Amino acid sequence: MTRAARLLEAAAACVALVLVAVIATGGFAVAGRSLARADEVVIPLAVLVALRALAAPRRLPTVTPARIAIGGAVAYALVMGFIVVTRHLALQTHALDLGYYVQVVWSIAAGRGAYVTFPPMHAWGDHLSPVLYLLVPLAWAAPGAIGLLVVQTLVLAAGALAVYGYAARRLGTAPAAGGLALLFVVNPSLHGINIRDIHPQAFAITLIVVAALAFDAGRPVWCAVALALTLACREDAAVAVFGFGIWLAAARGRLRLGAAVAVVSVLLLAVDLKYVMPLFRGEPYPHLHRHAYLGSSLAEILLNIVARPWRWVGVAFAGGKIVYLLVMLLPLGLLPLLAPRTLAAVLPALAMNLLSIDPVLANFRSQYQAFVLPFLMLAAVDGYARIRQWRRAPAVLGLAFFASVLLTARTTNDLMVTRWRLDARQRAAHALMQRIPGDAAVSANERLAPHLATRSQIFIYPTGTGVSEYVLDLEPVVLAHPATGYREIARADGWILLQRGR
Repeated sequence: MTRAARLLEAAAACVALVLVAVIATGGFAVAGRSLARADEVVIPLAVLVALRALAAPRRLPTVTPARIAIGGAVAYALVMGFIVVTRHLALQTHALDLGYYVQVVWSIAAGRGAYVTFPPMHAWGDHLSPVLYLLVPLAWAAPGAIGLLVVQTLVLAAGALAVYGYAARRLGTAPAAGGLALLFVVNPSLHGINIRDIHPQAFAITLIVVAALAFDAGRPVWCAVALALTLACREDAAVAVFGFGIWLAAARGRLRLGAAVAVVSVLLLAVDLKYVMPLFRGEPYPHLHRHAYLGSSLAEILLNIVARPWRWVGVAFAGGKIVYLLVMLLPLGLLPLLAPRTLAAVLPALAMNLLSIDPVLANFRSQYQAFVLPFLMLAAVDGYARIRQWRRAPAVLGLAFFASVLLTARTTNDLMVTRWRLDARQRAAHALMQRIPGDAAVSANERLAPHLATRSQIFIYPTGTGVSEYVLDLEPVVLAHPATGYREIARADGWILLQRGR
């Protein structure tokens, strides 16, 4: 080992100790500089480890690819499970989207149908997610938000095993199959999606990879089941299934089958948007506003995309969206570019994001990457298969892992003790929520709504006053929006609990 390598190892060890200290204490000052975020330490640590690897490459321990994939999936489930549960307990989750889905699943399990009061409506008029019926047994056994958060985390963790299975069929027993599974679990988009509360479309990430694995394994029934479950995630999951049709045609040469899948998915999307969801909502589908400059209906939008490209070119290739594309590709080492036929499958989902005027769709850590990530992952595997004989091919995975760590570093902030240890105000909120009967109608702070959503009526204050029996929010909010007809029954650490007068 060279002297430079030893120095880099020593520096990395010191920085690692600093990281542990930041996570354990919540931050401190060093030489007049405040270290209040774990990611500020993770990034230099990653750089030091990378330099050490370049200075004197070390032979990695021999571990089977399957064990690497299983280990990655388990580690992801444990770490991200801890993060999402503690974020919820620390009041860092939201009425929209977590509280919304907690109430929908509870309402179905209670035999009331898929109703929600954020605002009051049938949920299928907002987003058509029949996959939630599969979670009804969970609502019977463990009602509330924590069960849903854990299930989402486990489904995403299972995606690593699906990626490994797909990669193993393409690469055999090469260690790279396990390495690609690890790339999946450290992907910044995967982390961002999981941390942003609950989104049924997130299940599509694993389901699309499972569908590809099942097709390659000659299991058409399982492939069809995975695609059907994908369509059940949300109405716009038809975009992902359309992409799978392209994958069948372009990457696997099944032109007729791919065309059939694509056509069926578009027709289903059209029927859902035009007839099914308006039937539940009582008015037209509300979520086309993000592409309103292209038209007011699905047919008009698709027509203008094809016939009037000058309308969308400037939107799709704005500077920020070029960066978005690069940030989506870098954590996969640009490998998807080496498999253009497989990569073609991402075009429908990518178009939905790039053509939108809402910048959140081009946020690489948002839930809107749920239909993009699985196809990029498949293309990364196929791209690596093309260079597997290169002597430097493993280095590509190393660079991809390095980029992933840099872009995922912020996830470590949620491990800091100050993020999950409850303070006095959070404990006070939990104590006051315990005083509200389980069947009472409540109007509450939006951070408290996910904890109170297993009931027929839950509102975000100040909506729902007059209907709600209880009000629970912060003092400044209640003072700014007085609740007429309510009396104060408790107050603690800035929270006020009110009860409707009798």
